[in-house]
Amino acid sequence: MTNIVFVGLGFGGLYALRHFMDGAPDDVKVTAVDRRDRFVFTPLLYEYLASELDADVVAPSLSDLVPEGVDLRQAEVVDVAIEGGRVEFGDGTSLPFDALVLAPGSVPVYHGVPGAERNSFPFYSIDDAERLKAALQLRDWASGGLPVTVVGGGVVGIELAFALVDLVPGNGIRPEPPVVVLEAAPDILAGVTEPVRARARRKLDEQGIDIRTRVKVLEVEESAVLYEAEGQRQRLETVAVAWTAGIRPNPIVDKLPAERHGKHGVTVAPTLQLPAANNVFVVGDAIAYPGRPNGAAPLPDTAQAALQEAPICASNIKRLVDHGKRLREFRYDGMGEFLRTGRGEAIANIRGGVVDGAAAALARRAAYLLRMPAWAVRTAAVRQWLS
Repeated sequence: MTNIVFVGLGFGGLYALRHFMDGAPDDVKVTAVDRRDRFVFTPLLYEYLASELDADVVAPSLSDLVPEGVDLRQAEVVDVAIEGGRVEFGDGTSLPFDALVLAPGSVPVYHGVPGAERNSFPFYSIDDAERLKAALQLRDWASGGLPVTVVGGGVVGIELAFALVDLVPGNGIRPEPPVVVLEAAPDILAGVTEPVRARARRKLDEQGIDIRTRVKVLEVEESAVLYEAEGQRQRLETVAVAWTAGIRPNPIVDKLPAERHGKHGVTVAPTLQLPAANNVFVVGDAIAYPGRPNGAAPLPDTAQAALQEAPICASNIKRLVDHGKRLREFRYDGMGEFLRTGRGEAIANIRGGVVDGAAAALARRAAYLLRMPAWAVRTAAVRQWLS
């Protein structure tokens, strides 16, 4: 019996598992492990925050998505003993493996800013979205007064800013500005194409969202952010601080016997294997560009990249189990960009063609519907979007 273990059931791990179980080899025992009990379709967290989609679509139960024949465990993995072939859990137990898929995801980075972890709300999980929404309701943000502050002007931060504006009731009462975005770089949306960035800037201005760049955040308090801009220290009173200023691979990746790509993940072979252990596959945010030297651009930390890795990973485990078959190599193909800018509004760059408004929102929804992990989830999403 060959023991196959999947650690982490995000886009990389869950979809690799589902591909593997579709025609899985005989005489294998498959175990899937995640610390959560729900899969999170992270690109749709904004719709959940804005009450456009429910939790059953954005975060369906893993027990409904994991295929039959898989032993599903909810547990915290604290270490992977590569040489001993064991996954070690926080409760002191362990699990042996003959082949391992490691997809542990990412954690927020607070860059050593005092008070950031304690006083801000990250926005990378369904629990994060629930906490932020509850805090805004409790603090009566939409009735006017202070803005919400978003630290980080990347894709997550900008989409979050638009979603926050969706929460303001249409009664003419709202904070001015409703949202302030603080970004350390000279411009927002690093890594996004200029045509998308230009349209996003225009829409941000139309919504009254205040963008402040070249900002260094010094401290986060419960109801204020201290920052420096143009050599001047400033204090921004705020109803809440949302933190989207970067992520890093899960710390478990630090223990792997592999080269790191700066702040990004480990360098793996083009087959997605660890060079030091060909029975260990790494996917998702935990890897940099596979097979490329450390000077090359890393893979984006996106669902799109993880979804492309999943079928290659699954196929290669099957080929590894079926001794002698040549493994496939992964090649990333960036298929485009989507940026949600409001309820029924988006910007889309599909292989160089840029559109915005309702047409872009439809394209975005169609793309995500095709990638949802089950027909029941797709049906619920369509029903909720139409309502």
